[in-house]
Amino acid sequence: MTLAITARLARALEQAIPIYRVRRQPESSDAEDAAAPPPTTSGVGIRKLVLTAASWSMGGYAAGQVLRIAGNLLLTRVLAPDLFGLAAVATMVSVLVALLSDIGLHQAVIRSPKGELQRFLDTAWTIQIVRGFLIWFVSILIGFGIGYIASRGWVAAHSVYANPQLPLIIIGSGLGFAISGFQSTNYISHQRNLGLSRLTKIELICQAVGIVTAVLLAWLTQSVWAVVISSLVSSLLGAILSHTWIPGPRNSFRMDREDAREIFLFGRWIMFSSFFTVFSANGDRILLGNWASSTTFGLYGLALNLVGMIEGIGGRLYGAVGTPTLSKIARERPERLRSAYLRLRAPFDIFYIGCAGLLFGCGQTIIDILYDHRYAAAGSMLQILSFSLLMARFGIMTSVYIAVGEPRNVGILNCVKAGLLFTVVPLCYWLFDFQGALWAIALYTLPTVPLILFFNMRHKLNNWMFEIGVLLVWPVGYAAGLMISKVAGHLFAAVM
Repeated sequence: MTLAITARLARALEQAIPIYRVRRQPESSDAEDAAAPPPTTSGVGIRKLVLTAASWSMGGYAAGQVLRIAGNLLLTRVLAPDLFGLAAVATMVSVLVALLSDIGLHQAVIRSPKGELQRFLDTAWTIQIVRGFLIWFVSILIGFGIGYIASRGWVAAHSVYANPQLPLIIIGSGLGFAISGFQSTNYISHQRNLGLSRLTKIELICQAVGIVTAVLLAWLTQSVWAVVISSLVSSLLGAILSHTWIPGPRNSFRMDREDAREIFLFGRWIMFSSFFTVFSANGDRILLGNWASSTTFGLYGLALNLVGMIEGIGGRLYGAVGTPTLSKIARERPERLRSAYLRLRAPFDIFYIGCAGLLFGCGQTIIDILYDHRYAAAGSMLQILSFSLLMARFGIMTSVYIAVGEPRNVGILNCVKAGLLFTVVPLCYWLFDFQGALWAIALYTLPTVPLILFFNMRHKLNNWMFEIGVLLVWPVGYAAGLMISKVAGHLFAAVM
């Protein structure tokens, strides 16, 4: 499936820009403003360029998920479910703060005509470092704040927020963003020019080192701090490798007023969008943290991560390849945008919808095979959350709206999603208890479909037959899931 999606992407972009060639940026008259040349060379066709980049991105993602699953399986044998609940909340807080401070720095560098100038990159690097320390500082405040409200009895005594270890774990996790802030902008430059091979290798090395560190520390300490420390080790290694292994000039502290103004002006709608992304992407955990125990929250996080692995396939490719290439299409051949958009969506829609049916059919079987009896309750959660993949296929819209210079659409969508989440999920929890909240979490974004279709009308991106036809893949996936469950059941019965 990965190879099919990659090949389809390459064909779509080749047809969208059939004569496109990678061009070098004109040399700057100011030597200090000249950045390293792109990692690609002139004369490389778009098909080969995108196919190579997409192959590295998707291959790296697949390898990363194998490492992630292996590490997760090892950790679940050593750590109890309630410790995963603590780690999930700490991660949620760090991501929440990061999204609140997101100014679209990477997107600004990728999209800007000045994205190859070293002066511009140094300004972006300085802003990135300041943002990293800001995230850590806010994480410290949140950690102490949660500890204070827990001590006053303002949260449910059985909830994960009441755990006395949580404040320090949040503070430790936030340090990772301060470390990652020192990552070289050569990393962004390679993304901009679709040079993903070395970036993918760095990500896999950091992930592997982090997993080994987590498993060893978990085995020695039986503590959730194994997960926190391994994350910090991975962040530090990634920052070091970005400076030592990715070719390009070294960054230096600089703050050019005009460059900073361009970054912040572009990022204002990204920040607006991220403000609501915080709540639309993390509101489920914010709410469930006060309704569920550490154990239930850990099981929910496990099921959510399995769904997230599938959802991340599209997110990975959209972000690493889709945004840069769609931006070029929108700038240079806008009449090709609609055909490229539909060609890009087709394989992902089929994949997401098929996987939604598959997980609903065999979600419990997957949990029973991968984990021991302590994690069995995550099976029904996985089946319910699988329906969120029906909406995950619209993730490409972020790349499309940024490419056409309308990031406000992303902000509006995330605003609506946040409003729906904090309205529908509590209502369903009140009416139908925890099970109702799970169904609401899986389906609350469904009312945004008409809004997406409305935004797409301006660029003539809608195709009603396509939108309806791809839904027929779900029963096929469901039937395959039931078959897998039946075969697995027979195999286990024969073994026993």
